Amino acid sequence: MELERKPDFEEACTRFEAWWHGEILDRPPVTINVRPERPPKVATRRYASERDRWLDVEGAIAWQEAATAVGVYLAETFPRYEPSVGPELAATAFGCDLEFSPDSSWSRPIVSSCREILRLAPNLDNVYWNNVRAKTALSLERGRGKWLTSMYDCHTNADLVAALRDPAGMALDLATDLEGVRLACDHVARFFPMMYEDIYNRIDVTGQPTTSWTPFLHRGKANTVQADFVIMISPRMFHEAILPSLLVEFRYLERSVYHLDGPGALRHLDALAAIPELNAIQWVYGAGNGPSARWIDVYKRVQAAGKGIQLLAEDLGDARAVAKHLKPEGVWFCPGGVYSRAEAEGFITWASRWAAGKE
Repeated sequence: MELERKPDFEEACTRFEAWWHGEILDRPPVTINVRPERPPKVATRRYASERDRWLDVEGAIAWQEAATAVGVYLAETFPRYEPSVGPELAATAFGCDLEFSPDSSWSRPIVSSCREILRLAPNLDNVYWNNVRAKTALSLERGRGKWLTSMYDCHTNADLVAALRDPAGMALDLATDLEGVRLACDHVARFFPMMYEDIYNRIDVTGQPTTSWTPFLHRGKANTVQADFVIMISPRMFHEAILPSLLVEFRYLERSVYHLDGPGALRHLDALAAIPELNAIQWVYGAGNGPSARWIDVYKRVQAAGKGIQLLAEDLGDARAVAKHLKPEGVWFCPGGVYSRAEAEGFITWASRWAAGKE
């Protein structure tokens, strides 16, 4: 596959495939933001509400066209567009409406207990799911040979149950009716393949690799799996009520990254790392808890379990500091910040030298 502004795209695919297997070629994958050559040019659009802005299909693709035209895509960075109405798309399929802010959206809960969810079935023919379908279709059409169209960010499993019930209510149900929560998570998990394939099949038929809001590459079914709700619960509750629904997703997908969000989620790391079907872990320590060099023990635990690492470092120096304590196989560098081309190329060269044992 060829992309106009990413002539070495197939090399990026090959490096990612090695990463999924805990291997490296010449160096680990590197995803790095480089300052564009010039500001993107796109006509300003005015909206009556944040909802209108989020649902503007043409406007979203016009912005992607403008950004791709000036983007600089080095190493494993590539142009991509994510069709999105925010992270709780799956909740809309079960009947939730969304509220919008400039940066995100959230669902309005619709049940008063987790057991009520057992009576619900998804309907993908709604305004939000159809909006994501329309964005996907237009992105695939206008982005052909220019950028990749990604899978959506779609909270499923326990996060979907929390969206339908509300997190505080779900926590109360766990304390008083753990079985009901387990049944609700198992119930929504039954529909994960159907919801995933509704968008995946539209993308896969074009022949492009799969990517997501986490910018990996794989030629097949892959996704970022997450259950942010689990930061609120004990290991026993996680194992008995939540983990079975996560296993449905891991076993369905060919490749997966788990989004481990916040220090409170670390109590579940060992249980997650023991899952054979899980390929890699994305550790997000959260605002005020950095840099990543504070969490070297976490990265070591991940590597000891045989899982890949998406290393979300604060900056280039932080990435180098963590790398001193890790083996190159299975590491994917994603340093924060925006850099000049020279700075980015310097880091990519360093990554090659580090992988070769010269740093």
